[in-house]
Amino acid sequence: MRNYLIRRILQLIPVILGAMLISFFILSLVGDPFAAMIENPKIKLSDINRLRHAWGFDLPIYLRFFKWFGSVIKGDWGPSLLYPGYSAREIIFRALPITLQVMGLEFIFSLLVSIPLGAISALKQYSKTDYALTFFSFFGMSMPTFWFGLMMMIVFSVWIKRPSGLPFLPPGGIVTPGMESAPLLQRLADRMQYLIMPVIVLSLHSIGYWVRYMRSFMLEVLHQDYLRTARAKGAPERTVIFKHAFRNALIPIITLIALSFPAIVSGAAITEYVFNIPGMGQLVLNAELKSDYPTAMIALTLSTFLVVIANLVADIVYSIVDPRIRYS
Repeated sequence: MRNYLIRRILQLIPVILGAMLISFFILSLVGDPFAAMIENPKIKLSDINRLRHAWGFDLPIYLRFFKWFGSVIKGDWGPSLLYPGYSAREIIFRALPITLQVMGLEFIFSLLVSIPLGAISALKQYSKTDYALTFFSFFGMSMPTFWFGLMMMIVFSVWIKRPSGLPFLPPGGIVTPGMESAPLLQRLADRMQYLIMPVIVLSLHSIGYWVRYMRSFMLEVLHQDYLRTARAKGAPERTVIFKHAFRNALIPIITLIALSFPAIVSGAAITEYVFNIPGMGQLVLNAELKSDYPTAMIALTLSTFLVVIANLVADIVYSIVDPRIRYS
């Protein structure tokens, strides 16, 4: 296992560098972010050229990449073009905790609900329960998140009111003004009321997919020969299902979880935009649209790093879940 981990970690280095180079090249296709300044008569051309030189836009793209990469290694992520006066590090670290709260709750809630439902749907194949769960899954997968988010805002923020006349749930944002200095419990309660609707919207969409995945993997395992062998040896049905079938059905789910894990950091841009949540999804979208490549590159690099690390963790978990898998 140790030699395997060393080899995999060494293989991750060129993968991460290659992904960063490709991302940098694609973002560079947007063009020179300082070109729009030429039309501003209040900005001198010499100042624009000085900025282009400082950012390396007078260099070939590969030299500009290495200049940017060297600055990142030194801890200088560069200033944010989208938010003048702030660095890319400050902007990302301000948006990242918000996205972790929204996407983390959605991710945990979706898995806790969908995996048992998917297993039940497979065990009760072609029953009324299976049909009901199938309908629920396809409903969740086909429901556009932006439309469902708007419908929830209409219901819980416009139609349903509190006795004080305020909306039952806040229609958007992430915190009530003035609550930053409140006690911890009050801040937690305030934050939760802002998270309810976006978490439900994202969870409904994810649960639909996870239920179908789990049902498919569980059905594939239920028809394996080793389950019939276990029953023939007199193993209780509960042991056959939970110890053998359910555990083996989780193996492909681990891969999907590993591939979905980076989305916790990258966020859901559409949902964050609908609910006006200042998270990573909305930040990356605005950074890419407005050529703030320092911020966009750091966000993409973080997602790339999480993808390769999550796959490495998935391979390690394979050997724990499936005793047939051993690395040497």
